[in-house]
Amino acid sequence: MQLSDAINKIRFLFLIVLLIFIWLLLGMVWIDRFVPPFDRIMLLLMPWKSMDTIHTAANISKRLSIMQEVLDASNRIANYTLLIMIISFSALSIYLTLIYQQKQRRANENRLLLLKNQEIMRRNEFIRYISATIGHEFKNNLGRIKRRVDLLSDIPQDARERIDENMDKLFADIDIFKKISDEREAGLVDFTKINLREMLAELTSQYSDLADFTFEEKMPPPALFASKTLLRTVFENLIDNSIKYKKPGQSRAKISLSCSLDVDGKRRYVSLAFRDEGIGMDEQPADICFYKGKSTTDGWGEGLYFVKYVIGLHAGKIRVGKEYTAPGKGTEIIINLPFVEEALDV
Repeated sequence: MQLSDAINKIRFLFLIVLLIFIWLLLGMVWIDRFVPPFDRIMLLLMPWKSMDTIHTAANISKRLSIMQEVLDASNRIANYTLLIMIISFSALSIYLTLIYQQKQRRANENRLLLLKNQEIMRRNEFIRYISATIGHEFKNNLGRIKRRVDLLSDIPQDARERIDENMDKLFADIDIFKKISDEREAGLVDFTKINLREMLAELTSQYSDLADFTFEEKMPPPALFASKTLLRTVFENLIDNSIKYKKPGQSRAKISLSCSLDVDGKRRYVSLAFRDEGIGMDEQPADICFYKGKSTTDGWGEGLYFVKYVIGLHAGKIRVGKEYTAPGKGTEIIINLPFVEEALDV
């Protein structure tokens, strides 16, 4: 991205230098005064000013007529030159104004996104605190229960062994819950610049034994400002669903990925489409598949509910592509993530 920005700046500076040179020539044509060394190209720009065409035997009247024609031609070209300078300067001013407004709009979007990320960080700190507190209290209470059970002498040995085994499993599950919570919340806080192309390439390689992938790139997948851990989990959920709900006759799932730039109002989004050729779904389940416990299809709901939650944390949007989603045809999930080119520079 930095190399691309440097190239764009060099191109812009070259354009400005070229315009200044052209305006300098136009200005000399307009005032009809060429300064060295540009006087050498005067006859190239205004060939009618050459007096070599006047025959030596021409009388005074003929000479005056030719000189008047040269003067009239110079006046016409001076007027055209002034008009071209005014139009080009106005076009450049409008262009620079639009560029400035675009930069300001992107800067405002970046500031808004960073404010949202800061709010997410504060909320995640609170969630992590609650998760640690719940795990700690569960372990304390289970420890008290276990100590009281050990005091009961009339419990049969086999029952005591089963109770101890169940307690150990509960302690292990609590440790796993705390570990997952810590890792997930740390991922929510860690918003960094992610190479989307590399992430998609890694995922397609990971699932290459279970699915066939095709790319329909309307634009190269750009870098995004997001949580790498959670975004990868989102993509894995969608790919897992496509593999799980492939058609009965399919040996491998067929998944098509595409990336494009979408504009919604004044916001720009990177639009990612995950399209498969599986069993598909009806229009009614498609409308509620992102809501927990509302799906009418067995298995749908939990994973997509988490996917919708994560995309919401990234200030994005997710929907079902109704055009390609139908029973027996397949399912398309479309994710829109904010396209912020300069998020790390604001």
